[in-house]
Amino acid sequence: MTAETSDGKANRTLARGYVMKHRSMILLLALSAMLAACAMPDFYFMNGKITMIGNLLTLHVGDAPNATISSAGDLNIGGKAVPVTAPQRGLLMLYYQNVQDIRERSTAMGTAVEAAAKEAAKHSADGKLDASQKQQLGNQATAQSHQLSHTLCQDEVNLKAVQDQLVAQMPGFKPYGNIFGSKSVDECMKD
Repeated sequence: MTAETSDGKANRTLARGYVMKHRSMILLLALSAMLAACAMPDFYFMNGKITMIGNLLTLHVGDAPNATISSAGDLNIGGKAVPVTAPQRGLLMLYYQNVQDIRERSTAMGTAVEAAAKEAAKHSADGKLDASQKQQLGNQATAQSHQLSHTLCQDEVNLKAVQDQLVAQMPGFKPYGNIFGSKSVDECMKD
């Protein structure tokens, strides 16, 4: 162990004070980096994972073989094409579109948080905002985040409804029928 100098204590105290003063900005930047990951091709859910690359979704669920859904409504399970009727193809296309909507909303949410973090950092650095202006910026960011969250929750509910229809019409889709749990928009918003 080395003896601590008063200068070392002072530097740690200054650093701690700086972190405490800017903790909101640091938190927003960290959250923004985390949400930026929403642009990644993988979506992890309680009961599986969906990968979206190009015009192809790949469903990954436990011990079941991977299933792919194209933007044109083609279904493959374990690398084998599954014959589909016109109504089933329509549902598969809708499933694909709903996943794409969730991806776009997630990306929009990450972008909005990043913009709010940059705005907060800019104003925090120049110190030109009074308390009411800071509150107004926070309220705007919260309102935008709430709106995007509500839309994202609705997208998930819509996707669950399509998923349930696919399970009812296509027995081979059953292993993938629990990727999205049964939540209402209100339950989703509580999360």
